[in-house]
Amino acid sequence: MKTCHRVFGYALAGLVLLSSSATAQNHTVIDAGHLLDVVNGRILDNQQILVTDGHIAEVGPRVTTPQGAHRIDLSGSYVMPGLIDAHTHLALQEMDGSDINDHGSYYYASLIEDTSMRVAQGTMLARAMLEAGFVWVRDTGNNGLYGDVTLRRAIEGGWIPGPNMVTAGRMIAPFGGQFQMNPEKPALGEPEYFYADSHEEIIRAVRENVHYGATFVKLIIDNQPYIYSEEDVRVAVEEAHDMGVKVMAHATSDEGIRNAVLGGVDSIEHGFDPSDATLQLMADRGTYLVGTDFPASRLGETRYWSNVERNKRAYATGVPMAFGSDVVYYEEGKTRGEQTIGFLFSYVDAELPNAHILRMATMHAADLLGANSGRIEAGRNADIVAMPANPLDDISALYGVSFVMKDGRVYKEGGQFRWDIPTKLNNPRRKQPRGNMLKQH
Repeated sequence: MKTCHRVFGYALAGLVLLSSSATAQNHTVIDAGHLLDVVNGRILDNQQILVTDGHIAEVGPRVTTPQGAHRIDLSGSYVMPGLIDAHTHLALQEMDGSDINDHGSYYYASLIEDTSMRVAQGTMLARAMLEAGFVWVRDTGNNGLYGDVTLRRAIEGGWIPGPNMVTAGRMIAPFGGQFQMNPEKPALGEPEYFYADSHEEIIRAVRENVHYGATFVKLIIDNQPYIYSEEDVRVAVEEAHDMGVKVMAHATSDEGIRNAVLGGVDSIEHGFDPSDATLQLMADRGTYLVGTDFPASRLGETRYWSNVERNKRAYATGVPMAFGSDVVYYEEGKTRGEQTIGFLFSYVDAELPNAHILRMATMHAADLLGANSGRIEAGRNADIVAMPANPLDDISALYGVSFVMKDGRVYKEGGQFRWDIPTKLNNPRRKQPRGNMLKQH
């Protein structure tokens, strides 16, 4: 009898806990006058979105409205998933306006600025990206000694405002990385790069990177006369994938791109000069192209229009494409977020449909990053932005983002950015590998 009473008591306590948990849920209903369905490239009028505890719970003409739910009126706005930049450098800011092909100030920043200065820059740039509507970014290196990981942890802990981040840590490259080295200073490119030439060195570089907080591994394939082979790439990919971590490849030549694709990378960064056969290989294998197309004012007319033609060929071939800007320089009068939006217009010049361009900067980028975002549908993170004009008609409507919600929290409303110093903070640990390295032996 006492056992029955005890069991009944436990059950009753469980019901009380469930009841209190249900009443503690945070509900928001958004009245969306014009909802962009990015999957199908269409506008759905007079929709509602129910957000519960940071996730989208329901979408439709009329959703369930829990008692006490907060209401947000976006009935006069165009509402869409938050933007994603799949190739950025929040801990790098070139200042002197040098030619991007010369890389003068890029080298300067990499060599003389310490990691703390890079994180300080990233604190400002992260806020600017969020304010412009970017709710996720993939930081792809050039951040000193894991400055991107520090920045990500600070955002996750609520210490500073910024987008959710996927971080590459230190780039892995053959000796020299992207630098022309000085024989009197053979470690000049460190700590920006791991120099890894043998398969043993590549495996160690992948493991050390992930151990220190990289959540995506970056390989530099072909910046030197010697390049990573298909076998070299496969060693890195197998090691990273075994830990549940994806791999991106900086590759510009057709040979470098092909080696990276055959080696199994998840995305090609830049990919300036692929042959039609290599683009078909990317399409067949589902390898993403993250084109990083600088404007003609920085890259030069010839190079820019060559990239535009590459984008046309990639789209026609069916290559998966995700948006990535690679913005690293300062442009007077523009925030980093505004600059980033401007990089979308290379795809307008390539005559890609606006619906596809918006998918590149939302659902396609989310799928590449492994982020539960990029679409406004039940079960996704509540990553939502809104603006007065229709981006399906004109991509420049994205400059007018007036509402930003990330993970169910409103950061911008009525055009005003909102971020108060939180009263409760946490100190998130570095993300740990999730694959076979965790098996017990």
